[in-house]
Amino acid sequence: MTTQQNSYDVIVAGGGPGGSTTASFLRKLGRSVLVLEKERFPRFHLGESLLPCGGEIWDELGIFDEMKQRYIIKHGARFIHNESGLTQTYYFSEAIRPDHPFAYEVPRADFDNLLLRRSESLGAVVREETTVRDVKFDDGGVDVTARSADGHSEILRCQVFVDATGRDTFLGTRFGLKVSDDLVTTNLACFTHYEHCNRESGQDEGNITIVLFDGGWWWFIPFKGTVTSIGCTLQKEFTVSRRGYSAEQMFMAALEATPVMQDLLKGATRVRPIDTTGNWSYRCKQFYGDRFLLVGDSAAFIDPLFSTGVLMAVTCGKYAANVIHEALSDGNYSAERFAIYQQQALHGADLFKGLVHEFYERNLRLLLVRSAASPATCAAITSALAGDVYRPAMWQGLFREGFSVRATESLGINGSSTEG
Repeated sequence: MTTQQNSYDVIVAGGGPGGSTTASFLRKLGRSVLVLEKERFPRFHLGESLLPCGGEIWDELGIFDEMKQRYIIKHGARFIHNESGLTQTYYFSEAIRPDHPFAYEVPRADFDNLLLRRSESLGAVVREETTVRDVKFDDGGVDVTARSADGHSEILRCQVFVDATGRDTFLGTRFGLKVSDDLVTTNLACFTHYEHCNRESGQDEGNITIVLFDGGWWWFIPFKGTVTSIGCTLQKEFTVSRRGYSAEQMFMAALEATPVMQDLLKGATRVRPIDTTGNWSYRCKQFYGDRFLLVGDSAAFIDPLFSTGVLMAVTCGKYAANVIHEALSDGNYSAERFAIYQQQALHGADLFKGLVHEFYERNLRLLLVRSAASPATCAAITSALAGDVYRPAMWQGLFREGFSVRATESLGINGSSTEG
């Protein structure tokens, strides 16, 4: 009879991109890892447009070739301003550092399962339909109480616990670390899938399209084949004036306000019910503590305008694995030992957060469809859209006094005027 292992170097709660990537890199470093995931994969998830700079992670995980076979290539990001009709496409090959000139559009059910299975193939133990019920820290390690789908509970032991539970942020909630970002004025996203939308042609077919309208913005994310992910992120004033609307009514009201989206969906067939999710941006005050780290959405969630979620999750998963490996090597699991992890994580998060704030203050909204007149500004935006944000020296001072304010002034755009 085989006795099941109940002690590991690291236990990771959550099998999404942040959790599975942390587990994979820990396994590559020779550490024993258990991943506890409350759902059964594959499962639906939003955040389907990847960024080029994630390519470094896919290479290191050994999944790049498989991704190329499964998913449509995304060469750039197109922005369309509904009210003025202005359009601009940012091609990743024109970024300041075009090392990775393309990304992929991915159905997250399939992609997240690919990442989780990769961690398993590298030697991580993965238990799905298993929920973390409690975590207790002591001087010698961490006790994790887990409950499986059949109701069986057991206590598992580890040296370090990683909270990758997404927006549930298990430890962030327990320790009161979660702080809402009140400057972001969105509170609802409506989403669905369509077949046979009016896509771009040729190599531009896989590009994401962002449609800006007076009330929020739309995403248009083509998958390989005939299905396209469609959704709108709505600003508070748009939804408050339509309080009591169903998901269907809210989606249709936004569509009625956006002729550009009507054209993109003309002749298309909806193949998934319309659903909604809250879009509350937040950040935990601290991403670490004695014997624990928060990874991915557990640590922070930023408005999805620039498709940053997966890149931030997997990049921070790699950072987390490295700092945990070092802690295991020297036996120091104090909060101070993990402080460097948050510093690394915030290099990218702060820049993306600044961009989102400037967008909702409307300066960046205008600039996104008019930056072609300034090659330097266009290259900087392209680099940010590609996800090249984890090199502090490259961005030092760029957003210190409001990048889009200076850029819009240089292009003769009046940020206080009505859009268009």
